[in-house]
Amino acid sequence: MDLVDIIVNRIDGDNELKRPIHALVCFTDTATGKRMGILAAHFALSRLESSSITFLHLKEPLAQPVSTGDESTADDESTVMESEVYQNKAFTRIIEKGEKNKITVRTFVKHSRDHVADILKTSKEQGSNFVLLGVDFLRFKPLLWQKYYRLKTNPSYSESYVSNQFNEDEARVLNDIVSLIDRNPAATGLFMNRGLETAAKIFVPILSAADVQILPYVHFRFAQKEGIELMIWDAIGAIESDPRIQKLYQMIVKKTDGKVMLWDNDRKIERDFIQEQDLVIMGIDGWGKLLAAALPWTDVLPSTLIIKDHSL
Repeated sequence: MDLVDIIVNRIDGDNELKRPIHALVCFTDTATGKRMGILAAHFALSRLESSSITFLHLKEPLAQPVSTGDESTADDESTVMESEVYQNKAFTRIIEKGEKNKITVRTFVKHSRDHVADILKTSKEQGSNFVLLGVDFLRFKPLLWQKYYRLKTNPSYSESYVSNQFNEDEARVLNDIVSLIDRNPAATGLFMNRGLETAAKIFVPILSAADVQILPYVHFRFAQKEGIELMIWDAIGAIESDPRIQKLYQMIVKKTDGKVMLWDNDRKIERDFIQEQDLVIMGIDGWGKLLAAALPWTDVLPSTLIIKDHSL
């Protein structure tokens, strides 16, 4: 069974809706954490019972305590998230809806020396089938990603050489993201926060054949919600060239009452249109191609969610 057949089977018959989501939502700064509850709500707060959301706030490791004979460590997890994050209205709304819909919500703070190891450990402990990592878009702009991808894909450059082209914090975060995506056996999402307030207007570029796997996510987790407009940009003509994908697209349009639209490729995508969007959702292959294309509107991208699903 090829990629398209798997995707069609996911959507046909609403089988995807029957599968509980166990999302692990990870972040380091509170500003990004406050926005990630909006995405978590879309992924888990449907009519699914037995779903769960685990929020993991990763913080710098505490200083080593002076030895007093007490063997307790300074890096123990706390089950109470900082009030400025936990009491945010997006988080509160998730908790209230979670209680109503029988969704389990957990919050942890972890003083971490190895973010990737702690995320993978928590994901395994919580039985997560979707891991979402958040970073600040303004700290990791497209130009920075373009530079990283260009260096990373050059076989003549060593890992140490690539890392040395960035400051210590940038290199650590970029390497952590790549490592998590490569090592995590579950579906993984990278959320680049640019002040997400709502997800009413969503733009979905398809720049590679593998990007078609994003359609089940946007169909079930976003397009079926009220008040959402979703525009698909089929840059490679995948929908028109494959009758199965065309049927898949028509099925989605029918089930979402026309809220999903297809961009007319005879029209140029302008910066003004991109700036009107609340959220971009795309596959990791498409993200690499978008960076390589260096389109004139990449610098004004809104909050962006990049997904890699190892199960396909």
